[in-house]
Amino acid sequence: MLWLTLAFLILLPVIIASITIVVSLIMKWLLEKEVNNRQAYSVFHFVNIAFTIMMWGTTSIVFYGLVLEKITETGWLTMTLYAYVYPLPVILLLYIAASRLFRSWIYPVSSRTDNIIYLKRRSGLFR
Repeated sequence: MLWLTLAFLILLPVIIASITIVVSLIMKWLLEKEVNNRQAYSVFHFVNIAFTIMMWGTTSIVFYGLVLEKITETGWLTMTLYAYVYPLPVILLLYIAASRLFRSWIYPVSSRTDNIIYLKRRSGLFR
């Protein structure tokens, strides 16, 4: 029963949050490309982190709280802490690592000394 609790409280929300981070970074890149003339707009990071916290918390409450019926044992306040407050450092670290990796993978490299932009070869999804 412990492995099921850990899977519903940690493993499944991490998978959902990782997918949410990737999708939100792609959407951020597409919005910056279309709306902001390919300039970075940092407000989107706050929206992406809030959306990721919401997805983590919803997954955690639905599977851990409702499927395993732990809400009746722990209460709503404890469940809210498990779902939204405690995973915040993990989400922030995941988002920072993913955004830096995504930025280095998708954005071109420019030299500050001259007017030449070196484009990176793209492989996979954005060919």
